[in-house]
This record gives sequence, structure tokens and C-alpha cells, in this order.
Amino acid sequence: MLGLVCMLDGKGMKKGVNALKNFNLEKVKEAALFNLDYTLECIKFCLKNNYIYRVSSSVIPYPDLWNWREDRDILEKLKLIKEYSSKIRLIIHPDQFVVLNSDSEKVIEKSLKILESQVQFAKLAGISELILHIGKKDGVEKFIQTYKELDSYTKSILVLENCHYYKASEVLKLCEKIETPMVLDVHHARVTKDENYDVEKIKNSWKNKKPLAHISSGKDYIDDKSHSDYISEEDIKKYIWLFKEFDVEIEAKKKEKALKKAADMINIYSL
Repeated sequence: MLGLVCMLDGKGMKKGVNALKNFNLEKVKEAALFNLDYTLECIKFCLKNNYIYRVSSSVIPYPDLWNWREDRDILEKLKLIKEYSSKIRLIIHPDQFVVLNSDSEKVIEKSLKILESQVQFAKLAGISELILHIGKKDGVEKFIQTYKELDSYTKSILVLENCHYYKASEVLKLCEKIETPMVLDVHHARVTKDENYDVEKIKNSWKNKKPLAHISSGKDYIDDKSHSDYISEEDIKKYIWLFKEFDVEIEAKKKEKALKKAADMINIYSL
């Protein structure tokens, strides 16, 4: 199955206020309720089109500044979302500020606080996977050290993805060591010149669950880190095997339009 990432084209999440100094609880809660309704809209869209869905990590604005976890209105919306979780694969990917292997203990402390909030949100929303990058380069042992301190529920939904700093083969090695599934990002692998990854071992890291992957195309050139509006025809052809064996999130700026175009090309090249 293909996956929609976070939102529909031309419509994003709201923060309620434009800066921390302007924090206003009423406006922030109003934005959160809008985002939760929008998340439900995206889930229904994905169900209709047989997609999986990555829930935005920005649904709850400024989560550490108000007690959203005990707000009746917020919890009611999350309950509605969770009711759909038995029908659709839901994923979340915390932002780049979650770095579990930083040299700074303050950064790790802040990262764990963000992660804990995201895990609680995931639990309330019925999200099955939370994707992380390893983080700082040359920090595998520090990551393992921090990982060991995580609670069992967090470990049960956490999965690791290769990125611009860690090659697919390096992430796979760590995933096997800590017995955690690996999300294969084929474009990140291309950027890091590491396309000889072991697909079977990556699939096996998921045990009895369908493996998850990401695909994108470079915006201005083939190994550009920035995502293009659509997945290129060349990449659909190159990675046609991926769509047969993995659930694949489409990381493209045109969102559902890019999914539709990718699906059409996949149908052609799968014949």
C-alpha cells in the first residue's frame, strides 16, 4: 500500500499563534482541535483510497505548555481517531529535534521529553509505529545507551530509518542488535551511496508485520536531499520491486496528487 504523509496538498496544520511569546491557550487549543479534525479527514481520505497514513507530529501545538492529555475535547477527538486505527496503518515521525545520541545531556533530556509526548499522543490515537533517525553521526553507542532507558511501550512502537548521516547498512546493523524494525528510505540510501543494502534482512526485521519504506525523488538532481513535487518515472521503474514487498510512504510535496500519479505509474510498470 502507498502512504500519505501528514497532509493534503495546499492545506496544512495550524499552530494557533505564530510564536512562543504569543502563546494563548484558547487559540492553541482551537488549532489542536482543527488539526485533529483535519487528521480525521486525511484518515478517511486514505481509507477511501486504500492508503496508509503518517499522522503529523504537529497536531498538538506547543504540547509542553498545556495539559492537552487531560483535556476532554482533545481526548474525544483522539478517541475517534483511535477507532479508525484497526482499519488503517497509522505512523508518526517526530521532528529532527529528537536526538537521542547528542553530546549534550540537555539536548537528550529535551529530546526524551518530546518523545514521551509523541508516544503518549501515538498511544491515544492508535498509531502503530513511531519512526526515528539514529541522530548524530558516530553516535551509535550513545543511542543504544539512551534507548535502553526507554520504557517498554516506547520500544514496542519505535522503528529506525536510515538517513543522510547513517547508511542503510549501518541502521540495519543497529536494528538487528536492539531487535527493532528498520524503515528503508531508498532515496536516503541513494544520497549516501549505499544502495547494496540487504532487502531480505530489512524485511525480516519486521518479523510478521508488513515492512515499511519511504520513497522520494531529488528536487533538482537525482541525489538532491530536497524532495520533488512528484516521484519521477525513473524512480518508479527503478524501485518497482519496493511497492510489491513494502508499504511505501510517498515523500513528495504534491501529497495526494503525487500518490495518484505514482499509483498510476506503478500499475503500468507492474504489468
